[in-house]
Amino acid sequence: MERPGRRVVQRDPADLVWASLAVAVPILVSLLSRMDTVDLTYHLRAGTDVLSGAIPRVDTYTFTASGSPWIDQQWLAQGVLAAVSRLGGWASLAAFQAALIGLTFWLLYLTVRTGGVSPRTASLLTLGGFLVASPELALRPQLIALPLFAALLLVVAQRARHPSWLWLAPPLAMVCANVHGSFPLFPLVVGLAWLEDRRTKTARANRTLLVAAVTAAATVVTPYGPLVWTYAYDLSTNPVIRNSITEWAPLSLSSAAGRLTIGSFLATIAYLLRRRTPTPWTAQLTLGLFFVLALSAERALLWWALMTPAVLGALIGQDREEETERDARVVHPGSRAPAYVILSVLFVAILVLLPWWRGDDPGTFLRDAPRGIASATGSLPSGAKILVYQPWASWLEYTNPNDPVFVDSRVEVLPESTWTDYGGFASGSATWSDVLDRWGVDAVVGPNAWAPMPILEAPGSGWQVVYRDGEGAIATRT
Repeated sequence: MERPGRRVVQRDPADLVWASLAVAVPILVSLLSRMDTVDLTYHLRAGTDVLSGAIPRVDTYTFTASGSPWIDQQWLAQGVLAAVSRLGGWASLAAFQAALIGLTFWLLYLTVRTGGVSPRTASLLTLGGFLVASPELALRPQLIALPLFAALLLVVAQRARHPSWLWLAPPLAMVCANVHGSFPLFPLVVGLAWLEDRRTKTARANRTLLVAAVTAAATVVTPYGPLVWTYAYDLSTNPVIRNSITEWAPLSLSSAAGRLTIGSFLATIAYLLRRRTPTPWTAQLTLGLFFVLALSAERALLWWALMTPAVLGALIGQDREEETERDARVVHPGSRAPAYVILSVLFVAILVLLPWWRGDDPGTFLRDAPRGIASATGSLPSGAKILVYQPWASWLEYTNPNDPVFVDSRVEVLPESTWTDYGGFASGSATWSDVLDRWGVDAVVGPNAWAPMPILEAPGSGWQVVYRDGEGAIATRT
């Protein structure tokens, strides 16, 4: 029975549509894309070892750094990826990628809504964050860290209404410290929340500071202890990574990711300049720090893409307090049918695109996965030393684990001199033969258009092509 005097609030179905769009659009885009093997498949190989109870400690994947120490900080993510692969192969991994992306942007939507904005505004901000983040949403350990970071933003945003939620920050940071090298951001975000609490002179400031300290301490709960901080620092400052890996190079307008990120920054500045009230210095500091982080490397733009909607949502909520009354407005019955049609279309589209309807052919789900090359490489003598085109190395490490490669995607494991040798060979320099002889390379694998391939095929090179298809070739010593 309805209580006397109680107002019945009727939610507008359009609000549900906006909320669904914030999640469904990222999921649909993920389901329409293919996974990249460059960072995925070597993690699957390592994850198999993790599931057997052995976290890799030394390099066994290359012959140029065999036996070198390997701080496999991402061991937990590798185990998760390998477990998902065992459940249903490439289709399950594709579904897992879509689920991680959907979960991330659902949590981000909830965070933006915490600021008091309407569902439409929250959805548009969330979709804007997805657009900026989209170039970097490949399936790899970083993608597993994204929902952890989005959950952190939510518990920080809710600390006034639900103070106890903030204590979820330490376990979130601890999990991230075993998943991906972005874990230093977790105590940073809680520390920024403490500065905001100090600015507003709230009584919870001391507790927020305590949580920040515990969050920082939780990041060393890993098999490597405090060494994970050294790993994160060395990785971000490694000159080989910074100079040779596009994702780790400073952001540039020459890439789509750079244009999207800088465009979002300019749009953010335009909004801040138009505000009638001064923007709190803590919000300016937060946006500034995360934009500088994005500028430092394309790989880091994800954190800007998630943090910016959360900050803007809180500021817009302050500017438009009337939007908090949106949920209580009168709903016209005629508005229900279009909303339910849109929701049905989104649901059916996701259902149709589920990866399990497409079999488990690697070519359906993967990029940089030359199957013919992998099969032909398997016919080489076991243990053959192979110099592989670096973007293919992760795939061959997964498909042919008995054949060590020259370099792979773990740039930090190999010494700079090895990368110098690889770069010289890959560019077709005059010293290519010296590199192959010095390292005792038995076979070279790469795309047909790769610079060294015509050189190896030339008469008198001492090499011959023993396999070729539409994707690439294999050359061995004559």
